[in-house]
Amino acid sequence: MKKFFVILCIIAITITEAKAYYDLSTPVEGKSLCNDTLQFNIMKYLYKKLSKKYPACSDYKIKTTELIHYPYDLKKDKNGRYIKGYWQELWTVNYCGEKLQIPISFYIKKGNTEFDVDDDFVN
Repeated sequence: MKKFFVILCIIAITITEAKAYYDLSTPVEGKSLCNDTLQFNIMKYLYKKLSKKYPACSDYKIKTTELIHYPYDLKKDKNGRYIKGYWQELWTVNYCGEKLQIPISFYIKKGNTEFDVDDDFVN
């Protein structure tokens, strides 16, 4: 029983520490057109890249998002789902007291939304 309690405490501490460093809560602030799942995937991608680029920093948070190129050529299917289109957003990330603005392009192809991050900003 003691062993179980110790393991449970270690897991709780690990989860709490990870949450304190990388805030993965959605929705993000701002004007992002992405749903929560896509926002979560983008945050994971950005945090992974930024932790490699800035290994001494472990405090990252998405501050805000904004549209920089409004949706273009959006098409919906008969159920109202977007199946084609393009837009671009600017995501502002706070990392160790600094601000980094990262442009992200979004493409909808056959109902699937893909994103592309300019590698100059995260590599």
